[in-house]
Amino acid sequence: MSARSNDRARGRVALLAGVGILVLYLAGAAVSGRASILARRPLLDGLAPPTPYRWVHPPADLAAGNKPPASTRFTVQLTAAGSRLGAFSTSDGQVSLVLSEGAVPARSGQTGVQVTVDPVDPATLGPVPSGLVGAGNAYRVQASYRPSGRRVETLAGQSSVALVYPLLTTAVADAGGHQVLSSADGRTWEPQQSTDTPGSHQVSARLVRTGYLQVGVAPSQGGSGSDPRNRILLLASGVAVLVVVTALVLRFRESRAGPPGGGGRRRR
Repeated sequence: MSARSNDRARGRVALLAGVGILVLYLAGAAVSGRASILARRPLLDGLAPPTPYRWVHPPADLAAGNKPPASTRFTVQLTAAGSRLGAFSTSDGQVSLVLSEGAVPARSGQTGVQVTVDPVDPATLGPVPSGLVGAGNAYRVQASYRPSGRRVETLAGQSSVALVYPLLTTAVADAGGHQVLSSADGRTWEPQQSTDTPGSHQVSARLVRTGYLQVGVAPSQGGSGSDPRNRILLLASGVAVLVVVTALVLRFRESRAGPPGGGGRRRR
């Protein structure tokens, strides 16, 4: 085969292989977004394996390697205009809180607001709303004035919370559909308007009161195979493999054929 023919064959193989990879990537990007390919960051942002989730009460198959989740305690300075801006996380990174400026109003004789975050086994609390399953631990957020110790129950401004959630063995209807659930007493839960980031397994929402928090997500109604995202990715994987195999077959056939018009090998 001439050098020009070899170059053409290699070019076709590279082109077909590139098309296969592009099809697979675009399908993966579509799966990673809630509504469209442009709705989320690129799929490559989530390729790094997540840090193992720390459970209060882990599933049996994860119990051996489980580490207990972290608590945290911090104090925000209180001024005449209310509490200062503060941002804090547990040491394991599973809970992050942002208290906006003035989230807690000033009170005579008080100099600070102490906030505590403690993990709680969700099995000891009320069930999540119908149509959802819990994902990971529950957390109790408490706040109180210092030095009086008087409890703070509501938060003003744009305070927020972010919760890391684990991957579940239960199939979910929407990989980007996790919600923050809030409860004042740990018995009755209210879904909050939330922003889910599947690539980092984290969901965030406004924090308007102290109490209990956990993550909820809708389960799939027909098992893992019923999620259209899974079907898209499976179909795209098949297309990508077919394209690459076709490219290799063409490359093999052209390598067996002689130069154009050469009539194959000559006999001596």
